[in-house]
Amino acid sequence: MSSKLSKILTAVIFVIAVIAAVLFINVFIAEEDELYAKVNPLVEFSAWLLYVTLAITVIFSVVNIFKHPEEIKKIVINLAILAVVYFIAYFTASDAAVLDVQGQVLEGGEAGAVSKLISTIINFSVYLGVIAIAAVGLGTAKTAIK
Repeated sequence: MSSKLSKILTAVIFVIAVIAAVLFINVFIAEEDELYAKVNPLVEFSAWLLYVTLAITVIFSVVNIFKHPEEIKKIVINLAILAVVYFIAYFTASDAAVLDVQGQVLEGGEAGAVSKLISTIINFSVYLGVIAIAAVGLGTAKTAIK
């Protein structure tokens, strides 16, 4: 990375850190009655950072795909594996109602499609976590054997 680009990125990161610190301190010193008004800007700032990061990630990923078209086969295989894991998560997900400790149905937790979607996302995350831990463990074991 060039020195000029590095300096620009350092300055941008510094500005983001200062804004975040000011917003955090603003929340930290807020009185209880004004807490919502102080937390809201911090949450909005965080959400915008997430959106910008997501956009940059997608843009650079697409640019990288076009720069290295020989990698498209690997990308398609990986997307197919993710799709298989998602379908496994979908078919193992429950569409039952979400209950609280007393056995009452939570608001918005009725049985049906929304409950199934949320269960699918939770299962998908768990399955991907297990796969990631297994990959790290196998990589560590493989390195230790060598």
